[in-house]
Amino acid sequence: MTLTFLDLYNTAASQEWSMYDNDAVSSDDFEESLVIALNKSVTEILYSYPFSFRERTHVIFTIPNVKTYSTPKGLIQKDRIGNYCIKLNSKPLKLIKDPFSLDDKTGLPEGFFIRGSKLILYPAPSEKFIITIDYLTLAIGENDKEEEIFSLRKDSDIIYVPTHLENIFKYAVISRTMLNSISSEGDENYSAYKKQSEISYRQLVKFSKGVGHEKAIKM
Repeated sequence: MTLTFLDLYNTAASQEWSMYDNDAVSSDDFEESLVIALNKSVTEILYSYPFSFRERTHVIFTIPNVKTYSTPKGLIQKDRIGNYCIKLNSKPLKLIKDPFSLDDKTGLPEGFFIRGSKLILYPAPSEKFIITIDYLTLAIGENDKEEEIFSLRKDSDIIYVPTHLENIFKYAVISRTMLNSISSEGDENYSAYKKQSEISYRQLVKFSKGVGHEKAIKM
C-alpha cells in the first residue's frame, strides 16, 4: 500500500471533529483550508526529526576542470565526529574554511566549501570522479511523474513513508492537524487534543528507529 494525499485527506475529513466532507474522489473536491492544515502538519512532523526514511545519497560525476556542482535538496548529514558526509570514492572530503586563499589548481579533490546551493571542490577535478553526499531530503513525497514535491496538492501525490509506518504516520498527522487547526488553548478539550498529538508523534518516532532500538511505548 502507498499513502496518497487522497487517502490522508479523506481520513482526516472523516474524523468526528471535522467539518469537511469525506467523500472526495480527486483533488477537485479538496477544500483549501484542510489542504493547508494537512500540509502544515506533514511538514512539521517530517522536519522535526531525522527519520531514517528521509535519508538519501546524492551522486555527482565530476567533469574535468569543472569545480562547481549543485547540492541536493535537503540537509547534508554529518558523521559522528562532526564532518560533513561528502566523499570522493568513499574518502571524506575536508571542509575548507578559507576558500578565498585557494588557487586554480586541478587534480584529485581533497576539500570543498559550499556557497549558496553550490558545492565547490578543491582542487578542481582533473578527470571524472564520483562524489557522494549523504543528506536528509526536504521533499515530502513525489507526484505521478515521480518528481520530488515539497507540498501536497494532487490526490495522487505520494507521501514518503514506509508501508509499515503508514498508519502511525497518518494518525500522527491527523492528530496534529486537529491540534493546529481545530482547537485553541481556550478550548476545554485542548489538553486532550494535545496529549493525543504527542502520543501519536512519540509512537511514530519510536517505531521508525528500526531493529535494535527500544520499541516500547511509554506514556
